[in-house]
Amino acid sequence: MAVSRIADLPAPVTAAKADWLVASDWIGFTPVGDSPDAAGRCQATIAAQAGNGYVIEYITRDFGTPKAGYLTDPAYLEERAAHAAVAGRLVAIHRLRASSLPLRTIIGEDDYNRIQDMWDEDGRRRRWSVAFPIVESYEIPTKPLARDVLGPEAMQRVFAHPSATLRPLNDDERARIAALPLSVRTTRNAWIGIQADIMAAERSEIDSRIAREIDRDLGSKAAEGMTVEQWTKVRLRAAWLAQRFVRERQKDNSLKCDDCGFDPASRIDGTPVKARSLLDVHHLHPLEEGRRVTTLADFRLLCPTCHRLEHALVRARLSQSA
Repeated sequence: MAVSRIADLPAPVTAAKADWLVASDWIGFTPVGDSPDAAGRCQATIAAQAGNGYVIEYITRDFGTPKAGYLTDPAYLEERAAHAAVAGRLVAIHRLRASSLPLRTIIGEDDYNRIQDMWDEDGRRRRWSVAFPIVESYEIPTKPLARDVLGPEAMQRVFAHPSATLRPLNDDERARIAALPLSVRTTRNAWIGIQADIMAAERSEIDSRIAREIDRDLGSKAAEGMTVEQWTKVRLRAAWLAQRFVRERQKDNSLKCDDCGFDPASRIDGTPVKARSLLDVHHLHPLEEGRRVTTLADFRLLCPTCHRLEHALVRARLSQSA
């Protein structure tokens, strides 16, 4: 099922993040305390709060004041203007992934130094230094005022107090945001959050048939914002995940078409034909690969006829939107 509203997401929105600006490729947190493990504790807290779910991003009504000398900086003035356009609104949904990479590596030395020169408060140059790459992202195109969606009581509970971490949501707050519309955003840092999977995929032997099926689904053109090398690795991971998906289905004895229900076992009993040979593995969201993180839930087993139909429907939708 395509994601067109928050209720369609495959996992719940577990928490909210209050920001000054709409996040693009990463979300940062500033460690609290003087202990050597402050950054590690901050990262562990955020990871636990986010869990396996999503984070909804709220833009605060207030905007910070930079260090002396930056009040007339063109970049700061541009950011202030961008903030004013979305202040007080719910703007996006993100899935985060913990990464061992420091913020300076994720965004580059120049951007990291600019942030610290402008916003560092205690001389430690660690502002927003605990960074979580955004590995899947959706814009909320309507950008509603948070108070209109959540109501005054929830606004008070979730956003009325300062917090250096995420703000967990309850079931009532999740129900209030469920109908908000979503549109997929390109996620340039998706590959950062799946490096461990990519390394595992590179060490694995991928079944050639599965690799061909996934390559056919995804095509050869790199996703926007990704290099050819990154796209090759993302495609390899997709095939590796598809292979895991098939093995789980074989283990569960559930080799049948997920669309029409065709069960090969009903036709091959007593023959040397294998049920798997009569089914294809299909990537449900090939156009979103590289823009969001693929999971096992993104695959289906289809008979050849249903698989051909799926591709024909994709081509028809693309021609209608062209």
